[in-house]
Amino acid sequence: MTRYLLAFVLFALLSFGNDLQAQDVKEFKPYGRAFGRIFANFHEGISEASSEEAAFDLVRAYLGYEHFLSKEFSARINVDIGSPNDLSEFSKIRRYAYFKNAYVQYKKSGLTYQFGLISLKQFELQEKIWERRYMKKSFADEYKLGSSADLGMMAEYKFSNTFSADLTMINGEGYSSLQSDDIFKYAVGATLTPGKSFLFRGYVDYMKDEIAQITPVVFVSYTYKGNFNIAGEYNYQFNNNHKEGQDIFGYSVFSKYNLNKKLQLFARYDQLQSSILKGKTTPWQLTKDGTTLIGGVQYSPVKGIKVALDYQDWYPWAANVANKSYIFLDLEVSL
Repeated sequence: MTRYLLAFVLFALLSFGNDLQAQDVKEFKPYGRAFGRIFANFHEGISEASSEEAAFDLVRAYLGYEHFLSKEFSARINVDIGSPNDLSEFSKIRRYAYFKNAYVQYKKSGLTYQFGLISLKQFELQEKIWERRYMKKSFADEYKLGSSADLGMMAEYKFSNTFSADLTMINGEGYSSLQSDDIFKYAVGATLTPGKSFLFRGYVDYMKDEIAQITPVVFVSYTYKGNFNIAGEYNYQFNNNHKEGQDIFGYSVFSKYNLNKKLQLFARYDQLQSSILKGKTTPWQLTKDGTTLIGGVQYSPVKGIKVALDYQDWYPWAANVANKSYIFLDLEVSL
């Protein structure tokens, strides 16, 4: 499978390289731009299990630079500064910097090709429509069904104004745990946008060790007159971490309504479940299964700043795990 993906990418680059040579090249002045994003919040627990939790939190910051070398070629570097998920709550003050992105991109005549430490289109699309990455990650990222960035390459081709397809080959371990073995994750996706209101996307990735891990995803979005949007996705991961029968599945539904240019109402509901292994009576990761609900209002006083007052909870399926509910004041600053 690897050689077919490499052949596709090589053919696409050669085809568009010849097209570039055949045209008159207009003078282009290289330029670049720096960017940054900050996620922070204040939260307070309002349920019995979370009543003693209250704090200001700087969740993470992104610092980066993008440089356009020509009309077709650009490069991007993005550093993610935050606390790793595996640290204890008492170590949250520690900050670690990771390269979230470090890639070169070629884009021309419908073709986009990226090589290096890339963001994955599957996560970018959901995050773009959800609009609140500073508050909560998209479903697959939040519940560890994959990583939003990884080392590898991606080729996307836009066949028309309504249909595009993409192929990806990556390490499969994420941007904070880059591997050097010979196991890769392969992915194929297709996006259909008939008109300005509807968006449909299908996606599947495949990663084989002794047992193959396969993750199909379906995503649908509908927008009405630019003010109302409702979207949903369904994820199913077969053989999580290459362990046969350990499946994870669930869905996320979210919506938003613009009251005006600065005020927006939003809501989201997630449900996460796991399979029951042969000979067992309960799901294999019951303690992590459950539902979450988010709802609130977002205010954007100026472009680049988002402030949201919202309710968030987590209701686990396990009867011996307590429910947790919070009131959050979330902030995103884009520079």
